[in-house]
Amino acid sequence: MKKHEQSSAAIRQRIRDRYAAYHNKSETERQKPKNFRKTIRELLRLLKGNEIRVAFVVLLSMASAALNIIGPRYLGDIMDLIQKQVENKLEHGFIDFSAIFEILGTILLIYGLSSICMFFLHFTMAGITQKLITDLRRKLNARLTHLPLKFFDTHNTGDLLSRVTNDIDNINNTFQQIFIQTVTSIVTFVGVFVIMLTYNKLLTFASLAPLPIGGAIALVILNHSKRYFRETWRYTGDVNGHIEEMFTNHRIVRIFGHEKQAIEEFRALNESLYDTNRKAQFLSGLLGPLINFANNIGYVFICVLGGMLIMKQQASIGAITVFMTYSKLFMQPLIDLSNIVNNLQSSLASAERVFEIIDEPEEVPDTPTAEITVPKGYVSFEHVNFCYEPEKPLYDDFNLDVKPGQLIAIVGPTGAGKTTLVNLLMRFYEIQGGVIRVDGIDIRDLSRKNLRDIFGMVLQDTWLFKGTVRENIMYGKDDVSEEAFNAAVHMAQVDHFIHTLPDGYDTLLDEGGSNLSAGQKQLLTIARAIISDPSILILDEATSSVDTRTESQIQTAMNNLMKGRTNFVIAHRLSTIRNADCILVIENGRIAEQGTHDEMLQRGGAYARLYNAQFGLGTEI
Repeated sequence: MKKHEQSSAAIRQRIRDRYAAYHNKSETERQKPKNFRKTIRELLRLLKGNEIRVAFVVLLSMASAALNIIGPRYLGDIMDLIQKQVENKLEHGFIDFSAIFEILGTILLIYGLSSICMFFLHFTMAGITQKLITDLRRKLNARLTHLPLKFFDTHNTGDLLSRVTNDIDNINNTFQQIFIQTVTSIVTFVGVFVIMLTYNKLLTFASLAPLPIGGAIALVILNHSKRYFRETWRYTGDVNGHIEEMFTNHRIVRIFGHEKQAIEEFRALNESLYDTNRKAQFLSGLLGPLINFANNIGYVFICVLGGMLIMKQQASIGAITVFMTYSKLFMQPLIDLSNIVNNLQSSLASAERVFEIIDEPEEVPDTPTAEITVPKGYVSFEHVNFCYEPEKPLYDDFNLDVKPGQLIAIVGPTGAGKTTLVNLLMRFYEIQGGVIRVDGIDIRDLSRKNLRDIFGMVLQDTWLFKGTVRENIMYGKDDVSEEAFNAAVHMAQVDHFIHTLPDGYDTLLDEGGSNLSAGQKQLLTIARAIISDPSILILDEATSSVDTRTESQIQTAMNNLMKGRTNFVIAHRLSTIRNADCILVIENGRIAEQGTHDEMLQRGGAYARLYNAQFGLGTEI
């Protein structure tokens, strides 16, 4: 048992160290200082366009706070009036309640108006907050849409989802409360302080005596707690990322018996989240007791000094009662702020994570100076240089010339740069040197939409969304005629199995198409590529997850589809590319060998070694 606990603890420690290293690396790479002031400015900037409503909210807050400040003044009048009536009863034998009821009516009116102001205040602020959150979601979505592929390749999907959902919701749940409470508390604090000074300066400064020490301690606490709030939301993203990864790939987890490690990893992340959140809540929770302690010390000073003033007949009981009420009211804004500082720092930490994405540089903007309206299919790479990391060059002086209608097959070991070639061609990544041309035009002179409309792509990893079979096939092509649709599904060899589904083409697919086999999903993505009618077709391991019989059907359809088009095929199954016009063997970002299937087999070079390894020894590349 102890051995198991030690093993689990070791696993959790390694996981915590790994995530800590990841966060440290990410911050170093981003080189963005954590600045809550900047985050607040960014949030307030989103209020642009709501200036009138914000001003209305501020006025309502001031009015409500002012009415709450005025109310206690009448309490002193009642105390003094009651004292006089008691004395009057002793002298004349009766009490006049009419004056007391008149003051009580005034107090009810004041607090009633304050409540009405608070109602309209919250109603207006709710609209402002929802507008702000809507704009924030819109900006975040717009930025995610325009970020380069590199950003998504280097960020955890679960963490991004957490920022879009959990962090936005956290801002939504706290911003309205924070804004109203902050404005009301500031107005109340200043207003009460002025009134206290008018009553008695000595008592006022006596009540303030403990505040400087408490304030200094509070600043230290806030400075430390905001770091833990930031880490709390980071670990929230890590936990969501782990859950998303494990649930999405739960079959793989079970096949490889990774359940124990997955549970330990979740436990490690959850413990880290618990630890940072506990520290954040503990530190922020110290503020309330600290402010209360300072308040109570000041309250003791007021009681002692007030009693002495009454004894010396330098102040009435009513005046001291009012002052004590105002001293409580004076400290209440500080107590309220200390209570919401938890939400404030949590909200700012979430906002900071959201603005990190919004501040990410977008992909290089389009500067189209040309347009291809009738694509021919010429493709050329001229002295292209590219690297993912500066110290690790991938393509160095890469050259390739492809004529219209050619079938170019790309093979090579894993990591050689096969898929990268396609990513560069589609301009998912920007090259560092050289030029890539389509129909003789530099692709940087074309808009991305114009460029990508020329291509059709079928990837190894299929992607289907929750919708009907027809909607998935026609994704991005809503103007397809019924004749073109029928022709595409027959060419893709999908018609036969779709008719076996309960509702045919109107069958609703689960998210990711989980109610279809891997081969059927791949066939649908091929049908999607066919219906887009591209001039240049890219197949990236398109048949890798398809059985032999289905592969034969697909190959027949592909042969028909490829006619009259320029085709790039990235394949590990060399049997599918024997008829290619040109086969490129990519090694370390360069063309190690090129030619037809028969030519390169006769040479006995790199391609021949790959071919013999696959068919002679049965080894999958």
